[in-house]
Amino acid sequence: MDSKLFGKKLGILGGGQLGKMLLAECNKMGIHTSVLDPSNESPCKNLASKFYQGDFKDYNIVMDFSKNCDVITFEIEQVNVDALESLEKAGKKVYPKSKTLRIVQDKNEQKNFFQKNNIPTANFRFFSNKSVLKSYIEQVEIKFPCIWKKTKFGYDGFGVKILNSIEDIDDLPDTEMIIEDFVPFEKELSVIVSRNLSGEIKCFETVEMEFNSNSNQVEFVISPANISSQTNDYAKELAIKIAKSLDCIGLLAVEMFLKGDEILVNEVAPRPHNSGHFSIEACKSSQFQQHIRSIFNLKLGETKHNGTAIMLNLVGDENHFGDVYYENLDQVFACNSANLHIYGKKETRPNRKMGHITIICDKFEDAYAKAKSLKNNIKVKSKKNV
Repeated sequence: MDSKLFGKKLGILGGGQLGKMLLAECNKMGIHTSVLDPSNESPCKNLASKFYQGDFKDYNIVMDFSKNCDVITFEIEQVNVDALESLEKAGKKVYPKSKTLRIVQDKNEQKNFFQKNNIPTANFRFFSNKSVLKSYIEQVEIKFPCIWKKTKFGYDGFGVKILNSIEDIDDLPDTEMIIEDFVPFEKELSVIVSRNLSGEIKCFETVEMEFNSNSNQVEFVISPANISSQTNDYAKELAIKIAKSLDCIGLLAVEMFLKGDEILVNEVAPRPHNSGHFSIEACKSSQFQQHIRSIFNLKLGETKHNGTAIMLNLVGDENHFGDVYYENLDQVFACNSANLHIYGKKETRPNRKMGHITIICDKFEDAYAKAKSLKNNIKVKSKKNV
């Protein structure tokens, strides 16, 4: 019997670094790939079998792009979900499914989904705009601090803000939003779960994320997380429950807060995720290979790993805009346990993800010390500021 991969054409909406790493796996397997991205300087441009410059938020462009694809997937949530639904109705295979993405795209819908399916999450309330929020606060006391989230198209710390007083509302964009209770969590965790059409499901190890307090972006991802075996098992059980409830085919990243023995689900992402990059070197089957296995309904790969893996993000330094320059990058090659990934973006800006480094050691202490050292010394700057 021929392989399920033979002769299939995969269309990928989005051509950023996630697409680039997805293409690396596709190229190993000989999968014909087409990528749609708005930027002519997309990291995927020279790696895909075919590259199309176009807006993946545009219904007609997505429909036209997908005509010659057998399977369509995405590496970013901000794609036209109506087009994906139309493609499914026309008989195209779209994974994850449009109904999964439609729930995830809107944070209000996502939170309502959690409540309806008895998924533990922080209390929240929806507001259509700032004036409605202010009017509500005048009548009902809101406990500060609380969390403001834009309902649609926020990402990587953008569209999320801690509100410490009513005055902070003035700086918010006038858009639909949810206001969440502030959760004084001890750790932020993530579980990446994969599920194929046959119903096989597997989790990667629960990871622990350390954030930069200024940008609200992930600075370090630590695998496995320093948590009890009971907490690890429960986190994975929650991820599996959510993947099944969403009928998600492919990868699903589930971000969680750990508060004592309690876990609250924060958000989910139906795609490869920053918290799973460690798996490229650490696991026999990376998150990107696992996504391919899932959407082509192949047997899922091994997700366990030995020792400690720590991934650190390389992001643009503050006040640096323009052509990128990496300072002290050669230090990576002096560390025999470090693995470098540069995404190929020509221009940097503050907090833009430009690459990552994964360090794998037998002991956590060794990996963490090396990660801290590289993070402190490697800087992502613009050439004009050097």
